[in-house]
Amino acid sequence: MLELEPSPLRPPGGGMFGEEAIAQQLAEARSALDEVKKQQQDQQVPPITAEAADGRIEVVLGANGRVEKVRFSEERVLKEGTEYLELELAKAVNAALDARAEALAADVPTPDLEAIGAAVAQIQEQGVRQMREMTAHISTVMAKLQGGGS
Repeated sequence: MLELEPSPLRPPGGGMFGEEAIAQQLAEARSALDEVKKQQQDQQVPPITAEAADGRIEVVLGANGRVEKVRFSEERVLKEGTEYLELELAKAVNAALDARAEALAADVPTPDLEAIGAAVAQIQEQGVRQMREMTAHISTVMAKLQGGGS
């Protein structure tokens, strides 16, 4: 019977070719990505309203941060001229954006996307390396089996 040497790919106490280690790393990466998703969902803020032109112009930002509505409470504000409207609309939008940024900055730690990406890349590289090693071992065994059968 053909005796094979113990595989150098088998970690101590681990599964063949380190599949348990890879499974653990993948689970950790998935967990980290789930945490990022949860933080992003938690960072949703309610719609924000800002005013300009002494309350005659109102801008509403939706929960997604996009302009949801622009409202003129008095029609005569439209008669102020385009330059005035442009300046006041910009003030209202900027005030709404500033309020939203302040609401989002409420002590929420920023996830380390670089570290998550690096972990996933490491898992991918390790998987490719282990597949190459496994293929080389299979080729060696096949060569021994084919050579031993002649």
